Amino acid sequence: MFNKKIRGKRVLEKTGFITTVYNEASSIRQFLGSLMDQTVLPSEIVIVDGGSEDGTFEVIDGFFRGLARREGTEFLKIYYGEGAENEKPRLITVRLIKKAGAKISVGRNTAIINSSCSFISSSDAGCILDPRWLEEINSGMDGSKIKINGGMNYPLCVSFIQDLLALCIMPGLNEIKRDRYMPSSRNICFRKTHWEKAGGYPQYLDYGEDMKFDFNLKEKGYEIMFNPEAVVYWKMRDSLSDIFRQFFRYAKGDALGKMYPLRHFIRFLSGFIFAAAVLTGILINPWVFLILAAPAAFYCYRSYFRLFIRWDGNEGCRPPKNRIIAAILLIPLLLIYIDIAKASGYIYGLYSRKNTAESRYFS
Repeated sequence: MFNKKIRGKRVLEKTGFITTVYNEASSIRQFLGSLMDQTVLPSEIVIVDGGSEDGTFEVIDGFFRGLARREGTEFLKIYYGEGAENEKPRLITVRLIKKAGAKISVGRNTAIINSSCSFISSSDAGCILDPRWLEEINSGMDGSKIKINGGMNYPLCVSFIQDLLALCIMPGLNEIKRDRYMPSSRNICFRKTHWEKAGGYPQYLDYGEDMKFDFNLKEKGYEIMFNPEAVVYWKMRDSLSDIFRQFFRYAKGDALGKMYPLRHFIRFLSGFIFAAAVLTGILINPWVFLILAAPAAFYCYRSYFRLFIRWDGNEGCRPPKNRIIAAILLIPLLLIYIDIAKASGYIYGLYSRKNTAESRYFS
């Protein structure tokens, strides 16, 4: 449970927090609790619900209504729908918007359009924000240097399959390459003018919109900075079907957004060579499997490194000692499964791209 006392905390002027949600009733209270438990608070919160069918909007409404009753409407005021009121602003304003059928990109754009703040901080439902996140992700944003801040994402795991997924996909702090860092919009802060000049989040993408937004920001000459102290904990998917769907959608977004073509080409080429080598080993000469040992080790080494070497901040997602052997055996299978999902999604995205008209938000 979060600290209910929010009066007396410093409120960041001109700083808005935005997020878009869909069917997050089971986790949204924890997410909002971590937002209101920050060491500093945003002056404005804008949440867009993309048509949830599980009561998410009502849970959010009830959460903030409860806060307004406790703290007083002169401190926190809730508005509904799009638009702007011309009354005296409260210390903190909350705007809740229903937009049925809105994709993530549409939801993000809608939230930003309806924010009156100069600085936009963004995260996603299903995450938990470190208490210092808002303070850190906004650090230096009011200076003269034009930049975008991104933070560090750590996995949130409660099951063995989540542990395995974290080992396969989540880099430790020592693995982050600052010169190539591209923040997810679950952990980013930028000026509203940056968003405008980059054309907003690309609405022709339903997934991968945040990476394309990053590319567009860089094309405009903006510098993306990495702040490891701005920490968000991201809940890992906990079923094989959800994992497949997640990476299928990411790769589909890559294809539609024309992102990372070389990376996907290498994946297809590697998969073809691997399949050919396996068939050769089965049908012609089993000694071929020895040749696969070195590339197989390279394929898995990051995950095994995370399994056996302490990786900064991610210790909570290491499997218990009695499941280490199972993890060693299952990591390669999960990596292959994820790559199959990515390959399938990318092929589907290439096919869909022919019938998808690219358009930036303001076109």
